[in-house]
Amino acid sequence: MFFNRLDRIIESLPPYSAKGIKHNRLFELLNEGFFDNEPNIVDDGCYHRPDHNDHFHTDLTFSDLDSDLGEAAVEFNRRMKAMIAEYRVFIEDCIRVREVYADFLENIHAGREYLNARETADIYRYFLSKQDGRINTYARLEPSGTMSETFVPLNLDGDLVMYEKYRFSTVGGFLYIDLFKGLQNHYLPRKCGLCGLYYLLEATAYSPFCTRPVKGRRGKTCRDLGHRKTYTDKVNSDPILLTYTKAYKQHYARYLKKKMTQAEFREWADFALELRQRAYDKELSFEEYETEIRK
Repeated sequence: MFFNRLDRIIESLPPYSAKGIKHNRLFELLNEGFFDNEPNIVDDGCYHRPDHNDHFHTDLTFSDLDSDLGEAAVEFNRRMKAMIAEYRVFIEDCIRVREVYADFLENIHAGREYLNARETADIYRYFLSKQDGRINTYARLEPSGTMSETFVPLNLDGDLVMYEKYRFSTVGGFLYIDLFKGLQNHYLPRKCGLCGLYYLLEATAYSPFCTRPVKGRRGKTCRDLGHRKTYTDKVNSDPILLTYTKAYKQHYARYLKKKMTQAEFREWADFALELRQRAYDKELSFEEYETEIRK
């Protein structure tokens, strides 16, 4: 059944994976009501238990309704509606993470460094302005359900400290608060620019690449190979930097072959950096720069 498959998906995700969830909720709810779930005798002639039969029916008619049965029907509808709403909200929360959160994080990571509070607020304001007119809640960057916050004293290693305690009615509410708490402290999810999987930036050096090992590259991580690829791409797209890199390698090879002393190589390196900057500043034409740096 659809709901059983959904239960298995939910159970595989934290925090549900640590808590365990109740399965077959729809089946149990239907069996508690006034439906019959009789065994099937199929073509193979085998008896199939009622819990293997997905077809529920009732022989009750409108004339059979009395006050007790009417109240039972109202209660059944209420419980059915509440259960379906839980699944619907969970699905919408998943869609919001995949579509809206991912888009928002792309905006946050458009630069190459952590943003300050003003920059983050400016991007958030602009992002919200693009959501005006969206009807579906899962298409907007907002929490689902309800949330409460209390403060509790905890004894930590002999010291009594105050902690914030949150209670969420949905996983979407938790993810919303977790995202913005992370933004405040530079703990940010980001998609790796090499493997494409998400990882967590933990307020350390900002990098567009994760530290997962790369298959087939012993001892290498996405971060190792990614930064090298980024630099290579930058060099190849910048004629001035490409010329500098080639000249540097040529002169360094001369130094290794003892055709230049260490002092001569250092002097050339300083000279090359000065030439490169003059080329960027348009003080030298590219042809002049290319000729001079090769000397």
